[in-house]
Amino acid sequence: MPQTLGNRGFRLLLGGRSAGDLGSEMLPVAMVGLVLVEHGPLMLGLVLGVRGAAGSLFALLTGALLTRVRKSTALVVNDSVQLLVMLGFALGPDAGPWLLALAALSGVSGSVVEPASGSLMPVIVPREQLQQANALRNIVGRAAGITGPATAGVLLALVDVRVVFLIIAALFAICVSTLVWIREAPPAPERATESMGTSLREGWREVVRRPWVLAIIAVATVQAPATLAPGFVLLPIVVADSYPEPVYGLALSCMAAGQLVGGVVAARWTPAHPGLVSLLGVLCFPLALLGLALTVAVPVLLAGYVATGVGFMVFGVYWYTALQKAIPQDRLSVVISVDQVGSFGLEPVGYAVAGALAETVGARTVLFWAAAVGLVTSLLPLLVPGVSRLADRDSPD
Repeated sequence: MPQTLGNRGFRLLLGGRSAGDLGSEMLPVAMVGLVLVEHGPLMLGLVLGVRGAAGSLFALLTGALLTRVRKSTALVVNDSVQLLVMLGFALGPDAGPWLLALAALSGVSGSVVEPASGSLMPVIVPREQLQQANALRNIVGRAAGITGPATAGVLLALVDVRVVFLIIAALFAICVSTLVWIREAPPAPERATESMGTSLREGWREVVRRPWVLAIIAVATVQAPATLAPGFVLLPIVVADSYPEPVYGLALSCMAAGQLVGGVVAARWTPAHPGLVSLLGVLCFPLALLGLALTVAVPVLLAGYVATGVGFMVFGVYWYTALQKAIPQDRLSVVISVDQVGSFGLEPVGYAVAGALAETVGARTVLFWAAAVGLVTSLLPLLVPGVSRLADRDSPD
């Protein structure tokens, strides 16, 4: 890892995105303080929903756009937009249409972060350092996910909510002032003039011509609404019914701790079959849901959530590293965007359906089915050539 941190471009990306990640993780809590009291839960749900939906809807277009511009420039533009949005929340009116417009703008702009960061990594980091770089990037992001909401909650208790938005704006300003120093060559002239439709088609072809990429994205598309969403929606319901009250928070904390451990493991361990290891790691989540449905002992349940966190992080690091090595750099942003849509596009549908089914057939029944889908779909991809290694047949790594 010290060798990776010796890379100036990566240090700038890691430092800049650390500030941006912290601001992004503080934002939902700050939104609660701004919107809930004045407008109620319906408007809060609309504001958060509009922001998420806008990001999902524009993800593919963002990936195509990134084919034509510098990725670092796109990140700087996004964080500049986020800075202005936070100032809009802090200094603007609290009228519903204004809040919804800012939320939509934040979501559209934020759709650039993952495809731009992921496709920038192989540009600024040597191939042999990609795995460590991805692990460090994920560890920092997870740390922001843990500290951001807590920091925003403490600040809301101490200062006015609009001051919290000014602090978030300052974090995005730090991100802009850091990322602007990344040096990146411009895209090839033929890419700079390429149409959006061509970029999307060529990126999709890169997915289809690699069965292992298509298989993993297909699994994510199924698991997002059928396993992940029910697991997170129903956790507090089942815990409230069968476990002591602190177990809900402890389960989430254990999963976060597991992700940090998984990042360290992924940075130091390069297995011969990263795909096999990744899918076995993903398998921990449906097993944890099964334990939740069966009301296993608290220590067993919490151990399952630690293992889930490790598995999710290991999968994320190995998967992104594999994409960065296998996909041509000028198509990588589109492929990552396709992956983002597959991984998160149907998740809101899963939230709604899981809640409705829980009221009709019971939360535990839904959890059993979610666990069954997760167990089956986590193992099926291993039948596809290349999945076990997360690499093309003719690839040395």
